[in-house]
Amino acid sequence: SGLFGPERLAKPLKRTQHDIMKTDIAPDVRGCLNLTRKDIVSERRHVLLERNRLLARIEAALARMEEGRFGYCTQCSGPIPMDRLEADPAMARCPECREAC
Repeated sequence: SGLFGPERLAKPLKRTQHDIMKTDIAPDVRGCLNLTRKDIVSERRHVLLERNRLLARIEAALARMEEGRFGYCTQCSGPIPMDRLEADPAMARCPECREAC
C-alpha cells in the first residue's frame, strides 16, 4: 500500500476534491462592477483552468494510492518526504526532481 500508508492522506484529498467541485466558479460580482464582459469571461476561464488543474492533481494522487505508488516520485521513483506529502498530498515529484525541472 505504498511507502506512507496513503489511506491517512486519502481523506483530505477527497475532501478537497469535493470542496473544489462544489465551489461556485462565477466571479465575485462585488468586484465585477467595473469589469467588461471580456474580463469576466477571462477571469472565469482562469478559475476553471485552475480548478481543473487541481482536480487533475488530486485524481492522479488518488490513482497512485490505488496502484500502490503513492509516496514515490513519478520521475525518479524515490520516496517523497512525509512532511512534503502532509503539506501537499497531491505532490507527485520529490523535492529534488521538482527543483530540477
